[in-house]
Formats: sequence, C-alpha cells, structure tokens
Amino acid sequence: MRLWKSFTCLVFLVPSCASAWCGERAESPSLSEIEVTAEDREHWSFRPLAVPNVPVCAAPTSGPIDCFVLSELEKKSLSFAPMADRATLLRRLKLDLLGLPPTVEELTDFLNDPRDEAYELMVDRWLASPQFAERQSQFWLDIARFAETDGFEHDKLRDEAWQYRDWVVDALNQDMAYDQFVTLQLVGDLEPTQEHRIATMFCLAGADMPDLNEQHVRRHDRLNELTSTVGSALLGLQMHCAQCHDHKYDPISQADFYRLRAVFEGAVPELKRDVPFSLFDGTNANTEAYFFLRGDVNYPGASVAPAFPRIACAEGNAECDPQQPRRALAKWLFESNNPLPSRVIVNRIWQHHFGRGLFENPSDVGVVAGGPSHPELLEWLANFLRQQHWSLKALHREIVLSMTYCQSSRAVDESQRASWLARLQVDPQNEAYSRFSRKRLEGEAIRDCLLEVAGQLNYHAGGPSVRPPLPAELVGTLLKNQWQPSSKVEDHHRRSIYVFARRNLRFPIFDVFDRPDAGASCPQRNRSTTAIQSLQMFNSELSQTCASALCERINAFAASGHYSEDYPRWIDQLFKIVLSRPATDAELKLFADFAKEESSRNSACLAILNSNEFLYVD
Repeated sequence: MRLWKSFTCLVFLVPSCASAWCGERAESPSLSEIEVTAEDREHWSFRPLAVPNVPVCAAPTSGPIDCFVLSELEKKSLSFAPMADRATLLRRLKLDLLGLPPTVEELTDFLNDPRDEAYELMVDRWLASPQFAERQSQFWLDIARFAETDGFEHDKLRDEAWQYRDWVVDALNQDMAYDQFVTLQLVGDLEPTQEHRIATMFCLAGADMPDLNEQHVRRHDRLNELTSTVGSALLGLQMHCAQCHDHKYDPISQADFYRLRAVFEGAVPELKRDVPFSLFDGTNANTEAYFFLRGDVNYPGASVAPAFPRIACAEGNAECDPQQPRRALAKWLFESNNPLPSRVIVNRIWQHHFGRGLFENPSDVGVVAGGPSHPELLEWLANFLRQQHWSLKALHREIVLSMTYCQSSRAVDESQRASWLARLQVDPQNEAYSRFSRKRLEGEAIRDCLLEVAGQLNYHAGGPSVRPPLPAELVGTLLKNQWQPSSKVEDHHRRSIYVFARRNLRFPIFDVFDRPDAGASCPQRNRSTTAIQSLQMFNSELSQTCASALCERINAFAASGHYSEDYPRWIDQLFKIVLSRPATDAELKLFADFAKEESSRNSACLAILNSNEFLYVD
C-alpha cells in the first residue's frame, strides 16, 4: 500500500484557498482528494467479514475457538498445555469475570463438586452476578476516557458524570446488545424517552476547559476529540492523525475526518464560557460544517457534508442522511457489510481474558499496526457475536469455556518440564496460545481484592461516587475542597468502580498500578513494574489496615471453635482466603513461627498480600 505522505497536502481547495489563509472562507470551494484504491481495500481489516471453516482437529477440543488455536499450534508441533488445576481455574475465572477472589466456601464447594459441568455452572453463575458489570465497566470507561472532572488547571466537577458510569454498569449487567449499547451512546438523547440521554456522555467525556476565552476554539477542540474517539473506539481507526493532514499511512484523508466530524456538528451548539457541556440534549440542527486548513479553527475552508470514512464503506458509498446524521452513523456501524465494529470489540474482549489481543493495538487496525495472529479465529468470533445478537456475555462465555482459556500457566511437576521448555522455546511470547499467560491485576481489582479478603468490601451499588481518605501530602496538591472524604466510613470500602474519578489526581493505588489519566481513549493499559508499587502495597494505610482486618477475621474464625490453637489450620485458612488454595507443607513450616505469635500474625497477612500470587492471575 502506498504511503499517504503527511508532509504533502493531499486535499485541495478549488478554485483557490488564498482567502482562507487570510481567515476568510472561500465562497464556493469544492474538495478534491486522493482516491481510495482497490489496493487500499485489500488490507485485512477493510475486507468484508469472512465466514471461515472450522478446522478439523484430531485432539479433543471444547469448541471452534480451540480448533482454530490448535490448528496453529500443530503447525509449530505444539499442543495445548495441561488444564489448570481446579483451584487455579476457579480463581482465574472469578477474577476475570467479577474482579474478586473466590470465597473459601466457593472454593470448597467447587473442589468437592464431582459433576462434569461444575465449571460451566460457575461460569453461568458469575455471568449473572451483579458484580460482573462492576468489573467489566472499567475497561469501557478507559476507552470512553471517563472522569468526573474537566481536567486542566481548575479541574471542575461534572455533577452528572457518575450517572454515565451507572448507565454503563446497568447496560452490561442487563447484557444490552452491543449494537444498542453503542447506538444509545451516540443518539440516546434522540430517543422518545430521556432515560438514555445520559449515555451520550460517551461522546463528550474528554477533558474540557470551560473558562477558555476563545469559546470557538473550545468547541473546535471538543468536536475534534469526539471524532477521534469515535474513530478509534468504535472503528479501530486512528482518525486523529487526519485533523491537520492526510494520514501518513492509512487511507484516511483530512476531508474524511471533517466529514465524520460533521455528523456531530448539529449536536454541539456554540459554547458559553464557564458553562459545562458534557452530554447531548436532543438537538440535531442542520449546522454547516467545514474543512479546516491544517486543522486551524481560524482557517475554515470548504464546507463538508456528514459522511463516513470512505475506506470503511463498502464500494466507497460513504453517504450519510444529513437530516439524521447521528442515527445514520449508528445504523451504518452495525450493518452487515461493515466489519470493523465487530472485529474491534471481539478483540477487546479477547484481550481482557488473555492479556493480549488477536491483533496488537485494539484501537488501531491500520497499515502499520500489524495483522491478527489468528485471522480466521478473529473472523469466527466476529461472526459469532453477530449470530448471538451482539450479546457480550455470550462472547465472554464462549471464551472462558474454551480449553485455550483453561490451560495451565506453568509446569506443575517434573514430568511436564520437557514439554514446557519446548513451549517456551517455540512460542516464547505465547503468540500461539500454547499456555495461559499470567497477568497482573489492575489497581482497581487489587484494591477490591484487598477489601474482600479483609472482610470489609461494601457491595452497595450505584449512586454518586465516594471519596476514601487521601494522604495529606496528596490533598495538599489539590485546590481547596477538591477531595472531601465521604462522611460514612462504610463508603470508604465500596468497590473501586464507585471511587470518585478526578482527572488531575488518580487514587494512589490506581495511579501506581497504571490507571490511565483519562486524557484520551485508552485501549490497553501500561504494565509497569516499579519500586513504588511495592512501597504502596507494603506501607500504605490501605494495605496495613486490610492486613490487620484479615488477621482479625482469621482469629475470630479460629476462636469460634473451628480450630482453636491449631496453627497449621490458621495458616491454611490464610492461604485459602487470600490465594484460593490450601497452604503447602513448605508454607506451613515457613509461616509456623508467625502464626504462633499473636503479634506476628499481622506480618504474615501483610506478607501474603504482597505476594506475586495475590497480585497476579495465574
């Protein structure tokens, strides 16, 4: 594919743009841009959705996912790793679906359940749990660059922002079809009832500067940011590159950008200083839209009509209903001949469960982003989602029931060492899914797990966000009254999804474990390893308090007659609560002295909470 040179202006104004360079719009200019060629459309992401044949596998599998993965493994003379042991699998499943560790009771029941369908029943149970969406929503909020403040210098509060978070949680718990889920976030304000108006906050969730003197610049920036987010989040297209010039590599012109932006022009009025604007209000005015030379709001060029990116349109038909452009966009996204939205969302779900997507950058399907590792599997999953009426829960279920997902992440005994070394040598990055890849929990899940094992997690759902106390040195960096702790102590222990999301200050444990700053749509979080993370886990008030509460919880259990002064059982209970498995003989010996001394038990609890095994999904 040819390069779309960024240093060459590929969009021309006819007859002349001289007046536009002086800050005046040419009277009747037209646009001329480079054609999207058949060669451009041959890129894998722009081809029509294929219906691949499921490979025939000699080895046992649990479904089509395994057949596609196994067929690639066999090309490398590999096979699936052994299935993870039951305790490991149960912990992996609940952390993935709910973001919480299994209880001791759940672990005991599952280990003692002889039924073949025991695992499948747990999958269905947890998919139906109200905690499911409290876990899954955070990934969408990352994409939506959600926060409850404006950002910039004053970082003013957005009073209604928490309602958008609750809308997302409710929608995912109801298993709202993905096409409807997205549609309402684009046109919810145009529905007959106003209950979904808050969903349109997706479009305007980015940072804002209401006190800007030049309000036309503010509006210009917000429309550009909105357009970029719609392109990357829903289509996997890096549209933001085309604000100022034609995309250097992908067949996206600057005119493509401004035509897509024109879809939203009528929904964004002229803004007023110090007046917030974070959700649409049902307007859909026929506002004239323009192409801006080099992206500069002071140099409007040709007028443009609402349209979709040409490369994403079958046979180049990018026309859009000018009377209802947002409805037309929502309808076009999920037409059968538009393959991008389904490919993008199934890849995001796959990434959540495996730590990596089938293609590398979940928000970029462009030329330099790299193709899918398993193209036929990607197509099958995209078709599966459509066949399941866009049910995301059905997609989660299909993935976690696969043998691919249930594989072990390590060799459990010496007999597996030779085959394990072969996997590491032939598939060092696990691109072929020859095993399950360990992955670290996000800061939100770590905090929730700390509170859960300490017996302190408050399961109250929904409503305005809460503010747990912050260290004084952090509060000192904020403007006055920007973080007033919630008055009810029990609110300090609510799930992390309900902790107030300030754009200019992330909650400490979220910050050190790589929560994005909500400055832009985040398709995949960084995975850093820093000394600050260890210091946070060992020294923070949260960790210290949870360790003490955990110790008291086990002491109370022991004192109730379960095992009195039986120190090995005290240790075993600690491991079952925190790590979802019994303690080994070596661990019982190692922790014996800690358990015997009342004053040392807190240290034992804190040590386990700082273990890699607690912080990672195995």
